[in-house]
Amino acid sequence: MQENCYLLRHVSNAAVLVDPGEDAADILELLKTTNSSIKAILLTHAHFDHVGAVQATREALKVNVWLHTDARGQYDQSHLAAKRWNMPFVQPEAPDHELNAGSWKLGELELEVLPTPGHAPGHVSLYSKAEGFVLSGDALFKSGIGRTDLPGSDHATLISSIKTQLFTLPGKTVVFSGHGEETTIDREIPNLSRFEV
Repeated sequence: MQENCYLLRHVSNAAVLVDPGEDAADILELLKTTNSSIKAILLTHAHFDHVGAVQATREALKVNVWLHTDARGQYDQSHLAAKRWNMPFVQPEAPDHELNAGSWKLGELELEVLPTPGHAPGHVSLYSKAEGFVLSGDALFKSGIGRTDLPGSDHATLISSIKTQLFTLPGKTVVFSGHGEETTIDREIPNLSRFEV
C-alpha cells in the first residue's frame, strides 16, 4: 500500500509514532537506531493500511494508542477490510485514548488535532505550528485528495474539511501525507478545483 508512517521526535528524543501501517520490525529498528523514546502512537484514521503495525509496535514499546472517537467503528473492523484485500493483518486491541479536536500535548511534544473527515469517519490531521508542517493522513496529497468511494467516506465532507481546516493554515506549511511525496498548502490550493463537484 506504500503508506507513510511518521516519526516525530523532539530534540530531547521524546517522540511519537504516527500511523504505523505495516513493517513493524523496520519501524522498531528505526526507533532503535535513532534512539527515539516513543511516548505514544497517534492515528490519523483507522483504515487497515494505517493501523496494520499498531499491535506489534504498541506491545514492543509499551505505549498508548490515540484515535478519534468517530474512527472507532472502522478500527474495530479493520481486519475485515484487510481480508478483502487479501493482506496479512493483526487486528489491534482497542485504543487507549481519544484523539479529538484541539491541542494534544505530551511532555515537550505538542500538536493541534484538526478534524478532517470525509475520507474516513473520525479522520484527523496533526499540525505543528512551531515546526510548520501538517500530517494530513489521507485527506490531502500532492496533487490529490483522499478517496471518497469507500465505506463511511463522503466527498462533500472531505472538500469542506480541506478548505476549512487545511487551507486556512499558512501557505508555506509543509504537508506530509499518508501516501506519496510531501507538498505545501500553497501548492495544493489551486489543485482543489479539479476535485470539486
